[in-house]
Amino acid sequence: MIKRGKVVTPKGIVKADLAIKEGKIAAIAKSQDLPRADREIDVRGRYIFPGAVDAHAHIYDPKYVYREDFRTGTMAAAAGGVTTIIEMVLQSPVDNPDRIREKIAVGEHESLVDFSLHAGMMNDKNVKRVPEIVRLGVASFKAFTCAPYRVDEKTLSLIMEKVARHHGIVNVHAEDEETIKELTEKLKQEGRVDPLAHNESRPNIAEEKAVSHVISLASSTGVHLHISHLTTKEGLKLIEDAKHDGVHVTTETCPHYLVFTKHEVQRRGPYLKVNPPLKSREDLNALWDGLKAGTIDIVTSEHAPGTRDEKEMGWKDIWQAWGGLPGIETMLSILISEGVNKGRLTPENLCSVLCERPAKIFGLYPRKGAILVGSDADLTVIDLKQKRKVRSGELHHKCGWTPYEGMTLTGWPTMTIARGEVVVENGEITGKSGFGKFVPMHMEG
Repeated sequence: MIKRGKVVTPKGIVKADLAIKEGKIAAIAKSQDLPRADREIDVRGRYIFPGAVDAHAHIYDPKYVYREDFRTGTMAAAAGGVTTIIEMVLQSPVDNPDRIREKIAVGEHESLVDFSLHAGMMNDKNVKRVPEIVRLGVASFKAFTCAPYRVDEKTLSLIMEKVARHHGIVNVHAEDEETIKELTEKLKQEGRVDPLAHNESRPNIAEEKAVSHVISLASSTGVHLHISHLTTKEGLKLIEDAKHDGVHVTTETCPHYLVFTKHEVQRRGPYLKVNPPLKSREDLNALWDGLKAGTIDIVTSEHAPGTRDEKEMGWKDIWQAWGGLPGIETMLSILISEGVNKGRLTPENLCSVLCERPAKIFGLYPRKGAILVGSDADLTVIDLKQKRKVRSGELHHKCGWTPYEGMTLTGWPTMTIARGEVVVENGEITGKSGFGKFVPMHMEG
């Protein structure tokens, strides 16, 4: 039993105790109305959220296990209050049943928390496999409008049509290839190898063009379109208008786009290289407003670590540096500290964007993302007032650095419970590899 907590839902906060039995939430009530428990945990008025659902995390690629793997990545997730991840394709394709089964097997052998999978990268050769992939419980398909996995308009439309027939999601990295290619060639001809050159090669118009284009395709095909890692005010306006017009589109942004701008790149250099790149303060503020208004549906970590060596080379030539950063363990605390505690979000907003909405969008609700009788007992206990400085040596991901180094955050998880088991308590990992299970997506027709 979890006693004396403030239970957070998107609709409000209630003081209640939670009874957990066989990994499920068995009752939500006052303790005097509940039976005695084998273990009773007094959380002393702290907030109890559903375990966070990180719907975009690059945790495992067999080619890059030196960067991250299911064990270290889910240790970091659990320590950060994340109890479910949806593992995103990095480079090795996940586009046929055998590869899906292989990844599930590795995940169930190593993971501390439950996980689902995205398929990808989608193209004209693997689109025919959509039906058999969906039957395995993987209904989200990643596609790109830009290199290195760009598909042309005809192929993207075909992917959307196929996925729509099977009630899946097309998850798009939306940046315009023509814009990026033209600017990159121009900058390289000018001899630009400095960190800001990368940002200048992928301006706001690149996202605006691509988002506009894929919304148009989604409107004509009827697919559920999900825009990955939104970064601009222009993209936000297009999504707002599309939702108003009845297009089935959802979107996400990430903590780094809510904390950093391109101006920080001058100081932090390649350690802030990410695709899409960081934008302006005006864009950052628009993203916070979009989250509060619900136009941006969810926040994901887009955890994509590279080693220090893979980043350091960018000081001499930014085009050679890895584009990605670690963020799964700090995501929740950043949204509490910079969002809830600064009045940009309410606890209810936070519950929506990190718990309920990602679970609903990707077919995991109400098993995940909810505190309801019958839901998995995935819970995160949070102290909104706890202050802590971010130090890479105290985090659990594999690459050994964090872009948030030295940043003081107010609001941290003090306990993480996954399917009724305490997997993290006061910063100590108590969960075991192999506890996590694959959770299939069940999409509504």
